[in-house]
This record gives sequence, C-alpha cells and structure tokens, in this order.
Amino acid sequence: MQHSQPEGSKKRRIAHRGPTTYLSRLASVLAFAVTGLLFVTAAVQAQAIMRVGNDHGGSVAERITQINRIRATGTRVEIRDGYCQSACTMYLGLNNVCVGPSARFGFHGPAINARAGLAMMPDEFEYWSQLMANYYPPQLRGWFLSTARYEIFGIIDVSGAELIRLGIPECT
Repeated sequence: MQHSQPEGSKKRRIAHRGPTTYLSRLASVLAFAVTGLLFVTAAVQAQAIMRVGNDHGGSVAERITQINRIRATGTRVEIRDGYCQSACTMYLGLNNVCVGPSARFGFHGPAINARAGLAMMPDEFEYWSQLMANYYPPQLRGWFLSTARYEIFGIIDVSGAELIRLGIPECT
C-alpha cells in the first residue's frame, strides 16, 4: 500500500543531522572555546607583575632557574626602589624589566664565599662570570666583564637612574 500525499504538496527532503554534523559543530565550539581560553590566559600572564626590592641575591644557579620561569610566563619584573644586589641584578637582562631611578644595584663577581674570603679557581671564576654576563643586557655585559666581576669582596653600587641613562627601561 502506497501512502498518497495531499494534492499540491511536494515531497521535501529533511536533512539528516547525523553524528558527523554534530561532531563537526562540537569541534568548532570547542576550538572557539579553547582559543578564547588561550587568549585570556595570555592576557593574564602578560599582566603578571613581580615587584623586586631589597633582594641580596643568592645562588646564581637558582636565579637562572627563576629567570627562565619568568621568561616562560611573561611576568613583568619591576625594581622600583630598595636594593637589588648580586644575582638579583641578573633580572636586568629580561625583556620585560623596568627600574626606578631611586633603586640601588650592587654588582660583584662570582665567589665561593666572599665574606669568608674564598675566591674561585680561575677556570671556575671565568665560567661563572661568563654565565652571569650572559644574563645582562649588552650595555652592562662589557662593563661587568671588564670591571664589576673583579670586585669580589665588596659591591659596586649603581643607581637606577644610571641604569636608565644606559637604556634600561624606567618603570612608569
């Protein structure tokens, strides 16, 4: 038995929205959501700020690990006031660092323990000096290698104003 259609009506084919159409729409929605999430995450990371002040420095190796994390997250480093000595000064090589004119920076060369008067062997001294210098911007690197690294038992004090004059960005 055949079903008849009312006169004047036409057969319409209804598009079937099967699993392929559903999955492709779901994939589009998910792609849009992930893109939005990545955009928001990047914006939040770009806005992260780490304020540094009154930092005595410490281990060069530990500071390198921290600097690499800062680079990976895009965190901005601001050294507006107070002091930043020793390994802390390695932040100056970051692309997203700024300094305040009143901040003070203390540079010296690598030593096993400067307070106890323990200097490194020449090959160790050269290795650690070069490693530190690689974390400075070009305008400080040469000065560090020719002058500051030879200060082992004291600190060469440099103002933020002087670093700004040399091209380190000023915090605004």
